[in-house]
Amino acid sequence: MLKLPFIRATSLGHEILHNWWGNGVYVDYATGNWAEGLTTFMADYAYKESESADAARAMRLGWLRDFAALPPASRQSLASFRSRTHGAAAAVGYGKAAMLFVMLRDLLGEQHFQAGLQLFWQQQRFRIAAWDDLRQAFEQASGQSLTVFFRQWLERDGAPKLQIQSASSSTLASGTGLSIEVTQSAPAYALRLPIEVNDGQRSENRAVDIDGLQQKVALAVDGPAQSVVLDPQLRLWRLLDAAQLPPILRQWIVARGPRLLQVSTTAEVREAAAALAARVFEAAPREIPPGDLRKTTTPLLMIGLHADVDAALTASGLPPRPQQLEQQGSAQVWTIAGQTELPIAVVSGRDAGALRALLRPLPHYGSQSWLVFEGSRALARGVWPIIEQPVPVSTAGRKAGD
Repeated sequence: MLKLPFIRATSLGHEILHNWWGNGVYVDYATGNWAEGLTTFMADYAYKESESADAARAMRLGWLRDFAALPPASRQSLASFRSRTHGAAAAVGYGKAAMLFVMLRDLLGEQHFQAGLQLFWQQQRFRIAAWDDLRQAFEQASGQSLTVFFRQWLERDGAPKLQIQSASSSTLASGTGLSIEVTQSAPAYALRLPIEVNDGQRSENRAVDIDGLQQKVALAVDGPAQSVVLDPQLRLWRLLDAAQLPPILRQWIVARGPRLLQVSTTAEVREAAAALAARVFEAAPREIPPGDLRKTTTPLLMIGLHADVDAALTASGLPPRPQQLEQQGSAQVWTIAGQTELPIAVVSGRDAGALRALLRPLPHYGSQSWLVFEGSRALARGVWPIIEQPVPVSTAGRKAGD
């Protein structure tokens, strides 16, 4: 395993850290598995933080996208997570749990957070420990009550959907006063909400505390404000806006009631396509004829040879093959973003062998929007870019989007 190029920079540190979290302090599985999230935070995520702020943000975005791709019925609470049995469980037990520690560190500060970890190790070494033991260690280290924080993130199976409804400014003797109206979906969470204030040339990062479904918060900033952005660095566990969620393959992998559309007629190609679909989807897909493409509302996977895929896209009025993928590799995979409400992903191969070569690697790329393969090797991959949506600041309190 150590000969694989990615192991030392990813999985090796994670597994070594389990000597502390899991093998040094044992998990009380009856109350939820905290060890995978803490290990992901202190190993996988720590690697990204040491690489760059952008790399760390990209990992946080990946966690949020993986969770948003889950059907609501597949979302579970952290307290109910025991082990990684499928993609849905991993999005919670690894991603949400790791983000809990990101938020906790932001809330407490680095010094108190590290002191809490050290206290937890000292008190629980070679003992069976629960999430509640973690809470008590961080409370002792920081002097803060964390009951509400841990209860909402451990016991609830969803995430808040947040939005800035309006932002208005007024002139103060010492600068500018901002009034920002924030809403969140029910049930309300108690949150420390990061807000970026922009004046057209520079930005200022602030934080406000909210705990209601609809709440106005006040800020004083140094200069004029043109716009505000909610949590631009993605440091809160939340359901992202649609514009921040270009489709990733995870939506197809974990889909309930997925559909398969075969666009090639050759028996060998169809057999390879059926095998690939069975491998990609966690639930058995139902094959549909081309005429039913526009009728489906669940994630659909279109598979075929290059020429057949291009013809099917044209006939269905769907966006063509992305330019950056054309004439590359033996197979190409992409999700159709932004130009259709249909949840469609496409696998296009040079021949049946190119499709069969994807059987092993493709299910491991759930966090990607597009890939280019040569045989079973991924030559290129990526996620469609997101669109930030700053809310303009008005002197009249104009509603966002008016």
